[in-house]
Amino acid sequence: MSYLVLARKFRPQTFDDVIGQEHILQTLKNAISENRIAHAYLFSGPRGCGKTTMARILAKALNCKNRTFVQPCGECENCIEISRSSSVDVLEIDGASNNGIDEIRTLRDNVKFASANSKYKIYIIDEAHQITTQAFNALLKTLEEPPEHVVFILATTEQHKIPVTILSRCQQYRFKLISTDQMVKSIKNIAQKENFEIDDDALSIVTTASGGSMRDALSLLDQAISSCSGKITGEYVSGLLGLLPKDIISSVTENIAKGQVQSILRTVKEITEQGYNILQFARDLRSHLRQLMVYSINPEIAEISSEDKKIFEVQKNLFSISCHVRMSNLLSRALDEMRWNDDPRMILEMHLLKMAETYYDVGELLTKINDLEKSINGGCGSTDYFLKEDSAVSKEKSIDGITSSLDLISVWAEIVDEITKKHPLTAQPLKKAFIKILGDASIELSALGQFDYEGLLEFREQISKLFRHKTGFDMAIKIIIAKDEQAYTLRKEEIVVAQEESLKTKDYVVKEEFQETSKTAIPKHIQDIAKKFGSTAKKI
Repeated sequence: MSYLVLARKFRPQTFDDVIGQEHILQTLKNAISENRIAHAYLFSGPRGCGKTTMARILAKALNCKNRTFVQPCGECENCIEISRSSSVDVLEIDGASNNGIDEIRTLRDNVKFASANSKYKIYIIDEAHQITTQAFNALLKTLEEPPEHVVFILATTEQHKIPVTILSRCQQYRFKLISTDQMVKSIKNIAQKENFEIDDDALSIVTTASGGSMRDALSLLDQAISSCSGKITGEYVSGLLGLLPKDIISSVTENIAKGQVQSILRTVKEITEQGYNILQFARDLRSHLRQLMVYSINPEIAEISSEDKKIFEVQKNLFSISCHVRMSNLLSRALDEMRWNDDPRMILEMHLLKMAETYYDVGELLTKINDLEKSINGGCGSTDYFLKEDSAVSKEKSIDGITSSLDLISVWAEIVDEITKKHPLTAQPLKKAFIKILGDASIELSALGQFDYEGLLEFREQISKLFRHKTGFDMAIKIIIAKDEQAYTLRKEEIVVAQEESLKTKDYVVKEEFQETSKTAIPKHIQDIAKKFGSTAKKI
């Protein structure tokens, strides 16, 4: 028999062999034990996480002749045929090459035939998202109401491309990436069975490069075993994958933190001259910075080796979180541009120099400004002096100027009069407005409705200038719409009374003068006669 790669040789054959998908395993086991088998399933998730493998195990569990509780025996005729992909009752269809309406029509016509040697006739459709819309529409009715002996299992890496009408007819299961710890444990078990040695550093590189895909990890491991005669080390795997030495990545990280642009450019030059892939260097640096960010925030969730932990412990305080985000964005942008540029080295150098620039986010700048103000105040007290001086001047101005509400009301009346003379048609809202004194330099104008409110807004700047001219204050003017017209009227009457009281003394003086002149005054020629005799004339 020809050599069987690790990904196929150690493919799980029972539910207990599957790792990282416990949430799906438990549901399927319960469904089998309670005989609640759905007519259609949809398995979705990243590549290499066990979707097709789970579909085969489910098919074996449903058609196994010697099933123990929910686990297939793996020894009966049906289990062996399904494992070899030779069962006539379990059909694996590639959705990428059988995506047309003609293939789906053939499938639909064959569904009605009973299974040959099993309880269920199972259709496993891999890469289901590549089936055309017309083909999916042809499958709709069959997928919703298939014969009792038929079960559909659809597998896809892109669930969003599956029509909603198909999704609603399937039980959906979302597969997740396999964690580093579970992957390391599984690879160590495989290494023990295959009699090869691999160190922790190499395991870390393999699991990181696989991106949570067990199939990718085993493919990388298979490549390393084939090309290495002794123990698989991290240095060997790094060279095999074209990865840069970690000390180069670490030194570049420190150079970025310290702003040492000359060292950064020198490193890029050396990398290029030694024949390293400059795109891979950018990817490795981005991955290192990402792991450093995670470690600086929460070391417990960082998936790193013991050797990497020593490096990250030294570098964890080099950057702030906002700086990490900025550097990640710059590197991602550099990678996008480098793929299509005729000089990727120049693109990388520019973005690395940008990363080395001093960077503060808005929060840090505000903090530094506050600290600076505190240091100035604590040092010489000049700010307090000017504040006190301004306060004293303001107080003096408030005493000598117009401070009473009645005076401000009088000023308001003069302003309304002046504006009305210049704008007799549009200044009517000012006459109807109600003024409320909020402070020495603050008033509130209330309008009866939206129309009057907009009219007051048009004259706001002019009112402010007139108040400044008449009082010497920069008056704060608040314009609102009165909530209650009745309350507005009552308050307006109170102001009118207040205005009458303010003018009462002047009215009295004027009244006395008018009374003296019109009623009690003595004619001038009689007063002249009385003076000649040395006396005064009185009206009786």
